[in-house]
Amino acid sequence: MARLRRFTHMRFLVHLPVGCVIGIVAVVAIAAWALVVLLGPALLDAVSLSSDEVTGIEALATVAGLSFGLGAGILVLIELNQANDSRNLDIYLDIYEKMKAPEELEARRLIYQKMPDLKAMSEPDRTAAIQHILRNDNELQAALKIVLNTFDYFGFLVEQDWVTSKEVVGWLSPVTVKLWAKIGPLVDYERDQRPEEPDYYIAAVHLAQQCKRGAISDTRTAAKR
Repeated sequence: MARLRRFTHMRFLVHLPVGCVIGIVAVVAIAAWALVVLLGPALLDAVSLSSDEVTGIEALATVAGLSFGLGAGILVLIELNQANDSRNLDIYLDIYEKMKAPEELEARRLIYQKMPDLKAMSEPDRTAAIQHILRNDNELQAALKIVLNTFDYFGFLVEQDWVTSKEVVGWLSPVTVKLWAKIGPLVDYERDQRPEEPDYYIAAVHLAQQCKRGAISDTRTAAKR
């Protein structure tokens, strides 16, 4: 159902390269021309016009159909590009404002300073450290909630195709990868403790996974150079 809604809203066109959109428009225009050529003679014969008049009207209808199709396609392409640029700019500004908000900066600072290196611990020590944070460190819990809510929001935008995901992921990768190295094990622990909540911060998890893959890809590309 979600895919059907995305198709009917033509949101998928926004993420297609310009060449693909022009190709779609060209196919529609050719289909319209074919219908005119195939059905036009039968319709015009019914009104008893001369052969020259029929030929002239067919040529005019063909040109008009192609012109309308191409013109409409160009307008749609321009409209989609403008809407996409405007929407992406608004969302990028929203992301920037959230990332630079004082409470966000303070939450990230606390996590960098107070969060232990859970990945480096053995399983029993990691579990004990996570349980201590969740039971006793209210300040760190609040910071974690702020950061995770923000990442979940960004991840939701990417999943819904409301932004150009490649650009957003590339932009957020440095901060997300660095923070997730700190908080990822705690999120995994919490998710394991909540089997009845399979969507618990799932958008944040997916965003972190995409950012990590993007960072690895960028590192490999840089190494090849």
